[in-house]
Amino acid sequence: MEYFSLLRRRDFCLLTTADAISVLGDQIGLVALLWFVMVTTNQSTNMGLLALGFGLPGVLLGAVVGNVLDRWPRKMVLVGANVILGIIFTAIPYLHSIQRLSMVTLMALIVAAGCIIPFITVGWMVMLPNVVSTDDLGIANSINETLWQAASLIGPLAGGVLVTKLGAPVAILLDGFSFLGAALCLLLIKDPQPKRIPRETLSNKSSFWLDAWSGFKYLYSTKAVWWITLGALFLNMAYGQLEVALPLFVHHELMSSAVVLGSLWMVYFISSICGAAASGFVRFPLRQGTLMAFMVIGWGVSLLPLIWFHSVWVGYITMALAGFLFAGYIPMARTAVQRLIPAEYQGRVFGLRTSIIGLGVPIGSYLSGIIAQWVLPSSLIGFTGAAIMILGVLLMLIREFRSI
Repeated sequence: MEYFSLLRRRDFCLLTTADAISVLGDQIGLVALLWFVMVTTNQSTNMGLLALGFGLPGVLLGAVVGNVLDRWPRKMVLVGANVILGIIFTAIPYLHSIQRLSMVTLMALIVAAGCIIPFITVGWMVMLPNVVSTDDLGIANSINETLWQAASLIGPLAGGVLVTKLGAPVAILLDGFSFLGAALCLLLIKDPQPKRIPRETLSNKSSFWLDAWSGFKYLYSTKAVWWITLGALFLNMAYGQLEVALPLFVHHELMSSAVVLGSLWMVYFISSICGAAASGFVRFPLRQGTLMAFMVIGWGVSLLPLIWFHSVWVGYITMALAGFLFAGYIPMARTAVQRLIPAEYQGRVFGLRTSIIGLGVPIGSYLSGIIAQWVLPSSLIGFTGAAIMILGVLLMLIREFRSI
């Protein structure tokens, strides 16, 4: 199969291994950090600040990350980012062991980690086209999306087990080692040779704002990529409302426990793994943009039944279909952007896309929390599905998107 043929290629295998280690370590580390803060400070506000400090910089620094990746060797940026994260996450348990880890110090380290994480996320996306051919990008993205979804499922569970068996500081230390292991894998990759970046694509005076603006203009002028980005923003908003509405649905309407909530999310992530894997080797007699629009419509349709049917089994079916279609859409969209954007602009475009798309989940969660005061959670989920259906139809009607 093409999957296994691609995995036998040395550089892609090393890049994929490094990415898998980083993502899994990231998931384990976040669980361990939240638990560590909970038991050491016993204040939920500190947990919220930690999560905010870890996640918010990635939304704010997209343009900075993109400029760096377009100006500097991408392999070395990725290696450096993983090494710095390894140092940060090994420093936390060390400082704790010598009783020098104050909450201020911990927050400073976490904010620093949050600033570095986007260099890995975006860096992987712009480095992938240098280690695989254009024809193999779809399969390559499918493999990595499958690993990311698997890490989302396994990481929190592994983090919980490690915290229980070894303690939070040891789990955080292992997270630090995982980033150092990823850096070693990246060092073993033969230095990829991207297309030479023309001098005119970067301002001679190294103006950050001019370079960021040129990246945004290229993002907006490439209409297919612009609509892919807006579509992803609204899909992330819909996912954000699920994070708030689903617990309310389980608690208030199903009168069930957190075990049921956890099982619903498990079904979602398992089906996401299947959807991400299927997107790479299943071939359809449709243009990619048309298929992506149908997947968005299908994602919306999968949420609609909750308007009328309020049972846990309908919830399982809804989450299974939603996870399968949403996870399948992501690698296809990423592949389209990698093929449409020239190498010299990819850092800035992917960095800006990360910032724009990253707003979706928090905005969706916030709006869901407000609307849920007046609307039943099941209805909120169902009406969100209807809105996503409309989004899919609109994408189908846009020629630039449909013709991808």
